[in-house]
Amino acid sequence: MADPVEDRELARQRLRLWVSMLKSVRSIETELRGRLRSSFDTTLPRFDVLAALHAAPQGLTMTDLSQQLMVSNGNVTGIVDRLVADGMALRQNEETTAVPFASR
Repeated sequence: MADPVEDRELARQRLRLWVSMLKSVRSIETELRGRLRSSFDTTLPRFDVLAALHAAPQGLTMTDLSQQLMVSNGNVTGIVDRLVADGMALRQNEETTAVPFASR
């Protein structure tokens, strides 16, 4: 069996690594959000929805889209509503399917 002191030190090292990785991810995400805003006047959630729709030219139901993005149906609905209003997506009534505007 491993020495409890070594186990605690390994646990501390793993925690430090995890915290360091989390800080890096947050820093990258902050930079990405800033670049999307300044270069394309969009948000990361809008980009995520558009990317998912681009990958599925036949469209996605709102439920499939929310599951794919791992967010609530309400969040997806709000984003898709704004994309539709901006002419960047279409909504069809085949179980409320969202499709990228360019594919139609």
